[in-house]
Amino acid sequence: MGNRRKLNQVWESLPRISGRDTLLLLAAIPVLSLFVMAPQTFELSWAGFGKLGRGGLFFVLFFLGFDLLDLPKVKVQRSRKRRVAGAIIVLVAVAYFLEVGLGETVTGLIYDLGRMLGASGDVSNSFLMATDYVADSIYLVALTAALFGLGMVRRIITPIVFASGMLVFYLLDAFFPYGSLGPLQFWANFIVAGVAVLARLFGLPIDGFTNHLNISGLHGYFRLVVYWPSVGVQSILIYSVVMVVIAAKLQAPRTRKLIYALVGVSGTILLNVVRIFSIAYYGYAYATTGQQLDAFHNAIGEILFPIWIVVFLMLIIKLEDHLTGRRLKPQPRRRRIKRQHRR
Repeated sequence: MGNRRKLNQVWESLPRISGRDTLLLLAAIPVLSLFVMAPQTFELSWAGFGKLGRGGLFFVLFFLGFDLLDLPKVKVQRSRKRRVAGAIIVLVAVAYFLEVGLGETVTGLIYDLGRMLGASGDVSNSFLMATDYVADSIYLVALTAALFGLGMVRRIITPIVFASGMLVFYLLDAFFPYGSLGPLQFWANFIVAGVAVLARLFGLPIDGFTNHLNISGLHGYFRLVVYWPSVGVQSILIYSVVMVVIAAKLQAPRTRKLIYALVGVSGTILLNVVRIFSIAYYGYAYATTGQQLDAFHNAIGEILFPIWIVVFLMLIIKLEDHLTGRRLKPQPRRRRIKRQHRR
């Protein structure tokens, strides 16, 4: 009875919070719980070789918050069944993420399943990360359906698209490691070539050919073998799809939506080339060991992409507000001058 009374008290306090804030708060609880208990697993870099990259789970919450900004005021449907369902969904999600983050039993089972299916679990945590995004996607959909109904799920499509993209690419990395997946590795070779072009423009001793990047640094020589997860091919494709989804949701003419999408995709590709070039430049000018270069690579990680998306959104929102305001601005009426006829 005591637990039921506490649960009712929690739910009674929720009407003071808007429906949008309620969904965002409850969606964040499992991720924040895992972050508090295991913050060392929340790197922003791609997972693998002993590292975990759970920082992307915060980006799911970021895109959820962005989608919720466009929604009108919505109320949580507070029938008894929905209250019980919502509470159970939250508790199960928290228990799962804490067990994955701290326990060994569930994590070991996930690794065993990956190896059984053919994933390279011995050298990469990609299969484990894929299950994180599966769990987070299911949780987000189930929680939204429980609180607002299934019709609300399509209104928060951006975080689901992002999480699904991360899921797909982590599975690809798990089952096709290194450069074994030709089409994605082709993109990696293209990015390396772009870095080599920038190095020539600046007169730097950095050479790139296929998936090899050679840096004749001031403090040492570095020869890097580059695979598609290392140069952010997955980030280019995922964030490009997110850009297209965001552009499609804008209240703008179709032509402007297309322009926004093309600018977003082009900017994402260019940003990633600049990111890899900055890592190569660090190797040329500052790094003395491969460990230092790897540390810089992990530090810069994926942080530039969220910054780019925020800047991109601010620009297009400001531009749309300006265009909409100019279109809706009342035009001054021309005063009619009556001609006086002389008699």
